[in-house]
Amino acid sequence: MAQSSMKNGDRVGGRVIGDYLVGKQIGSGSFSVVWHARHRVHGTEVAIKEISISRLNKKLQESLMSEIFILKQIVHPNIIRLHDIIEVPGKIHLVLEYCSGGDLFMHIQRHGRVPEGTAKQFMQQLASGLKVLRENNIIHRDLKPQNLLLSTNDNNSILKIADFGFAR
Repeated sequence: MAQSSMKNGDRVGGRVIGDYLVGKQIGSGSFSVVWHARHRVHGTEVAIKEISISRLNKKLQESLMSEIFILKQIVHPNIIRLHDIIEVPGKIHLVLEYCSGGDLFMHIQRHGRVPEGTAKQFMQQLASGLKVLRENNIIHRDLKPQNLLLSTNDNNSILKIADFGFAR
């Protein structure tokens, strides 16, 4: 993965991070905010996870470095893809694959019961992703519906394992 740094004239907190035009906030955690964004040239949709380094203690910084290492190492259709890393003073931005279907928790809230066929597909995709992690001696340690993202909001959605902050 290529590492980028901010170009002169780019605004953080405005609407631009690296080569990406930042849109609305799509999520947040204890130490991060996730933004929807588009590449300025290609128009590719991405999610940018913005992490304030200053808010992380040494252990959390190590977890972040571990997450980055894992995401750089694994390329699989059922694991969220890391496209780029953009570092600026005090912050690190992980440019990730965008999943327009949101997370599995939101999907269940929206649609209620998941049909058996869909549940079977999701479980097969989850197993496929976990198999690749196991083959690479990685354990996620925080699997839950909120950390399982869906590529689209339709019946052909692909499940993606995300948030490797607790992984080892």
